[in-house]
Amino acid sequence: MFPVINTDYCKGCNLCVEVCPKAVFVQGKNITSRGYFSPVVVYKERCTDYSLKKGERILCEICWLTCPEHAIEYEVE
Repeated sequence: MFPVINTDYCKGCNLCVEVCPKAVFVQGKNITSRGYFSPVVVYKERCTDYSLKKGERILCEICWLTCPEHAIEYEVE
């Protein structure tokens, strides 16, 4: 599993970029259809090694818990 940012909800606060202990996200440079600079998941393989087990991978979900717009989802590879 890996995080995906739903740009239909994201308002570009970049809190996920700031709180991620594994630096999975970077600040986006492209404007979304809603007019925000949405963060980008660039190192999805780093998203592991913490407390919540989802399938075969262990995820911390700090980004998911921090996102005020609930714009972070998880997808299976």
